Amino acid sequence: MHDIGLKSPPPLVPEPTSHQTFQLLRESLACMRSAILPRLGIAAALTKVQEALEADCLLFSAFTPSDHSVALHQSAPLPEGFQGELQKCGLILEERVTQFSSGVHHTLLICEPIRSQPPLGLLCWKKTSWSADETDLLRTLLTVIATLQDAEGLHRNVLKGAHYDLSSNLLNWEGLKQEMERRIPRLDRDGLAATLMIAHVPGLSEITQTHGFQAGEEALTQCIALLRKAVRPTDAIARLSGNMFALWLDGGDRFAMAERAERMTAHGIPILINPPVHLPLHIGLMCREANDPENTADNLLERASQALQTGEEEQKKWRFSHEAP
Repeated sequence: MHDIGLKSPPPLVPEPTSHQTFQLLRESLACMRSAILPRLGIAAALTKVQEALEADCLLFSAFTPSDHSVALHQSAPLPEGFQGELQKCGLILEERVTQFSSGVHHTLLICEPIRSQPPLGLLCWKKTSWSADETDLLRTLLTVIATLQDAEGLHRNVLKGAHYDLSSNLLNWEGLKQEMERRIPRLDRDGLAATLMIAHVPGLSEITQTHGFQAGEEALTQCIALLRKAVRPTDAIARLSGNMFALWLDGGDRFAMAERAERMTAHGIPILINPPVHLPLHIGLMCREANDPENTADNLLERASQALQTGEEEQKKWRFSHEAP
């Protein structure tokens, strides 16, 4: 074929293909699953998508993104003129997907209802128009986020009355508090002391981000097993947060518990995953003498937690609370 001297037009930037969109969705969901908390996972997934699409977004829980809404994630302030356009949209439940332009921005507003909660709204804006693939991607992602929020709301309602931490099968604070209050009268009758031990394992929660969620689950299981071996089978253990635990030791006076705390913190918490991790262990202790009505469960928790904080500030592995705060 002869060259007739015509120049080819510059290639157009292709819109994301279905495969590219699907891959981006997979990567954003992987970011969501790697986070230890739902809100952190949602923020990570939205950050991944908005960087790929060169857009900004606002995830909110309310009927309109106004002063009365709750922002769950926001990458940038709303551009000027958006509020007027949003007011024209009315309740976001009237339309699942709404598009409008304001100044140089092309805006996409998507909503999803949630059980017993205000609906979720996702507002995204950028300087180029939205393709069908991008709209489908964001709708799918918001559906996943709404499902996660649904499940979290149900779990929160369950946990309000639960005395166990579902992820570890340990007591939570309410469960441990009830157990302490049940045991204290018997300890008083026998003239025995008891000690509340607050154990902090720095770095335990971060293993999920650095090694994956399966390694994070295995690390939690190994950590709990080591704490159980350090106390008697009849002692009670609770999980207060991702890397905080409480141990109630019947009959444990100051001297015996000081020796135990020294042994427990001497070698930290070795975690056998790939690669292995060695975590430190910090302990705060508060002893309750027999027939001491002032040291209630809540007071013991406050003083043991204060001892832990003070010990970490002093760079000590364990510390007793000897004086009232």
